[in-house]
Amino acid sequence: MDTFLTFGIIGLSTGGIYAVISSGLVLTYTTTGIFNFAHGAAGMMAAFAYWQLTGGWGLPVPIALALVLLVLAPLFGLLVERLIMRPVQGVGEVERLVVTIALLTGLIAMAQWIWDPNVARPLTPFFADRDAIQIGPATMTWHQLVTLLVAAAVAFGLYAFLYGSRIGVGMRATVDDPSLARLNGGDPVMAAKAAWVLGTMLAALGGILIAPASRWTPGTCRCSSSARTPPRSSGGCGACRWRSSGRWWSAAPRAT
Repeated sequence: MDTFLTFGIIGLSTGGIYAVISSGLVLTYTTTGIFNFAHGAAGMMAAFAYWQLTGGWGLPVPIALALVLLVLAPLFGLLVERLIMRPVQGVGEVERLVVTIALLTGLIAMAQWIWDPNVARPLTPFFADRDAIQIGPATMTWHQLVTLLVAAAVAFGLYAFLYGSRIGVGMRATVDDPSLARLNGGDPVMAAKAAWVLGTMLAALGGILIAPASRWTPGTCRCSSSARTPPRSSGGCGACRWRSSGRWWSAAPRAT
C-alpha cells in the first residue's frame, strides 16, 4: 500500500504535466490542422527563459511566471502563427510538418547557442522551502500539489473558454467546418491565432512545471528511467527529445 500511494502521487503529478502540455498540442492541431512538432521545444525555451529571469537575473517567481506565461509565450505563439504557419497554410500536410520540424531544430540550436549546455541550470521546485505533505505513509511535495491543481484548473478553464466564450465557440466551429464557420461570421484566422497563443502558453506552463522534476543534466540525455544516451555533437539532446516526446520540453537541465 505504501508503494501504491507513493507511485500514485508521482504518476498523478507527472500525468498532470503531460495533460497540460498535450492539451495545448491537441488544441493547436484540431483548430489549425497542423501537428506542431515544435510544441515541446517551445516549452523548453520557456523553461530556459524562466530560469534566466529567476536564477540568472534574480526576479521574483511571480513576476517571472507572469512575464513568461503572459508576455513571452503569447508573443512567441503570435509570431509563429503570423510569420511561419500562416504563409504555409495552403500547402500540403507533409510540407507543414516539415516546417514544424525545422522550427523544432531551430529552437534547440538557439537554446544551445544562448545557454551553454555544459553548465547546469537547476530550477527550484515551487515552495521548496516548505515541509512536504504527509498523506498516510506517502509524501507529496508542494510542487506536486501545485502541478495537480494547475492541471485541474487548465482542464476546467479550457472547457469554460471553449464553451462559454465567443472566441472559443468560434474555434470549435472552425474545427468542425472552417468554410461554414466563415459563412456564419466566424474568423478562422482569429481562431488560429487564439489556438497558437493558448497552445504556446500551455507548452510553456508544462515546461516550467516539468523542468524541476526531471533528472536532466547538461552532459546526459535521459529517455527513460533506466537508459541514458550521450548528446550528439550536432544537436545535443535533440535526437533524444525526438524519440521521446514526453521529454522534448524537459531540456532545461537540472543538477543532480
